[in-house]
Amino acid sequence: MSEEKYFEKALSDMKDSFAGKDGIKHLAELGYSVRQIQASLDFPFPLDKIGRVLWDYYRSEEIILQKAPGSGAGSVKVHYIKQTDVYGKQSFIKVQGDDKAEPLSFKKVIYHDGHDIFSPVDRNKKRKVKMFLEENSTCGPDYVSFDFGRLKTRNGAEWRSLLSSLSADDRDYLEVMPWESSLTGVYHLIDDRVIRILEALEGTGYLPGVFYFAVKDV
Repeated sequence: MSEEKYFEKALSDMKDSFAGKDGIKHLAELGYSVRQIQASLDFPFPLDKIGRVLWDYYRSEEIILQKAPGSGAGSVKVHYIKQTDVYGKQSFIKVQGDDKAEPLSFKKVIYHDGHDIFSPVDRNKKRKVKMFLEENSTCGPDYVSFDFGRLKTRNGAEWRSLLSSLSADDRDYLEVMPWESSLTGVYHLIDDRVIRILEALEGTGYLPGVFYFAVKDV
């Protein structure tokens, strides 16, 4: 390959990379699943690369925090509003707060599943974790601690067992995200997808138990 053609290819790849990242971010904002994002792009984009783009994007948007909410490491000066498009797809839109506003305060609450793993979960009843969230959430944003990186890297069998408890879309999300890049765990904004994951993991022994709920100053 001539130097000129090599340069043209590198430039084309770079343009595709930027376009792909912007497309992934936009489709994620619209609430598309990982597979839907991949299918909607104009050129092939590997799932693991989509996961890395989502990871960086969600960190920049404070959907994923690498330090506990309220620790001073992240501003968390925003809140989210839920919107539903004409097709019924729900997504969360980040709303900026006042730049002069103080960071939000959070209360840390430990959730104990309290479910006998040898007894089946009645999927026709409201999940206990859903009731727990309703009882503790006030103004949002709220976060849950995800320690999936440690499990993913140290116990493949248990990681696969956890994934098998989820729906296909939610399994894809957990599978492509590079949780292992933060072995100390992260804090994920509690949105509809996270609520589905928490409900699916209730009674499995893999349900995260550390939550952070935003509180308003009195």
